[in-house]
Amino acid sequence: MRPRAIFFDMDDTLLDTSGGVEESWRITAEAFALDVGCTAEELHATIRAQMQSFWKDESAVEHWRTRLHDARRHNIELALSGRGWDASHAPRIAEMYWESQSGRFALFHDSVETLDRLRAEGFRVGLITNGPREMQRDKIARFELERHFDVIVIEGEFGHGKPHPNVFRHAMSTVGAAPGESWHVGDNLYADIGGAQGAGMHATWIHRDRLKMGEDETCVPDRVIGHLAELLAALEL
Repeated sequence: MRPRAIFFDMDDTLLDTSGGVEESWRITAEAFALDVGCTAEELHATIRAQMQSFWKDESAVEHWRTRLHDARRHNIELALSGRGWDASHAPRIAEMYWESQSGRFALFHDSVETLDRLRAEGFRVGLITNGPREMQRDKIARFELERHFDVIVIEGEFGHGKPHPNVFRHAMSTVGAAPGESWHVGDNLYADIGGAQGAGMHATWIHRDRLKMGEDETCVPDRVIGHLAELLAALEL
């Protein structure tokens, strides 16, 4: 069924927030390796392993999503102390990494044209994003995204985040669309795909040619796309 409303995740769906992660950690590790007393490669690998372990079970650490800066410092402290390194460097490491990485954020080339096309064709369009209010609002303002949406739901404002069904229900109710009339597009299988399907919506997973689906995934999308042109094609636009 052709939808009436289409909702989007923001980070790594419309806005590339991961493309500079490895480079930012490399720069940060090189800057602090001597102070910590290890090689840059060791520091980078140790922090990355701790981060991956921490966020692996998203449901267990979801309370950290609205405190992402705190979570970053916390994980760096755990990484350093776990190797017997001085964890007092963690706040400065976290700050330098964020300054480097956030400066690399960029809209994907197809984001604005897709949103404009959908609005021009009469679709109701919404943004549903997890994360802290201030951080997400800063991104929305920086990239002038607000004008593209009929509703914006931010975890840190709403009080719940994806995959909680109330997040999706609120977005649909705001634009006057039923679950059977609504599609959601996102890159996170747990939060976006599982959450949207739990609210009765059609769920489209976008991988941007850099994500892969594991064989043991519990959330299976209704549609898989690499880029937003495939979404427009599915809508026959």
